[in-house]
Amino acid sequence: MRFLTFSVLLSVCAAPYAQPCNWGSFDQTRINYPGGMLTGTEHTQLVGIIEANGGTIATPTPILDSSYLGSVDVFYTSLLSTTTGALSVAEQTALQSWISGGGTLIVTGDIFPLAAYETFTSYYGVTNYASLSHTGIGHPVATHPITAGVSSYEYNTECGFTYGSDALLLGDNGLGSDFMIVMEEATGFTAGGRILVLADHNMFTNSYIGKEDNTLLATNIAVWACSGTAVRQTTWGSIKTAF
Repeated sequence: MRFLTFSVLLSVCAAPYAQPCNWGSFDQTRINYPGGMLTGTEHTQLVGIIEANGGTIATPTPILDSSYLGSVDVFYTSLLSTTTGALSVAEQTALQSWISGGGTLIVTGDIFPLAAYETFTSYYGVTNYASLSHTGIGHPVATHPITAGVSSYEYNTECGFTYGSDALLLGDNGLGSDFMIVMEEATGFTAGGRILVLADHNMFTNSYIGKEDNTLLATNIAVWACSGTAVRQTTWGSIKTAF
């Protein structure tokens, strides 16, 4: 059954399944190295995959606030700066509000800056990040749209983390440590949106995206991120769709 709710006020609008979605990210002031932005030189192949699967790329932002988050459906962290990557209290509040409205957060960790990643995810029970620093090949451990057809993925240094019972473990690092989790309604996550956490950001850079099944994994993530309920701020009103 479907119901529609209309409003003439400035509000958030939920888009139906498989609609194009806008990907947000930080600009260079919040990313650890030149070219490391989603829109930078190291992620051109990932951007191509996103755009080929219904996504658009927003102008990167130096600050996470309600205005910026209201214009995007997905936020991708990349490798955060060791000095400026952590979220302020105001940014954490804005991010939590956006996720409660249906936003999709994709966190790609690494061996640093681990405290910065905690400012994104500790509110949701993903914490205790630790540097593992392996280079290797991991494998899916659960059936999910993100892991469909993926047999292995290659990474270059990674972190470990702990998480709660409302997350589903999707893959390991091939050495006995958890590598990739998803939090969404089907896993018992009740915060409103979705969160995907991976232990390495290098695997989706141009240097690694062609290794093992990394391209397929990136494609699955792009499709998953642009499915379900997207959040978009509009000036003409809102349409809320439920099934």
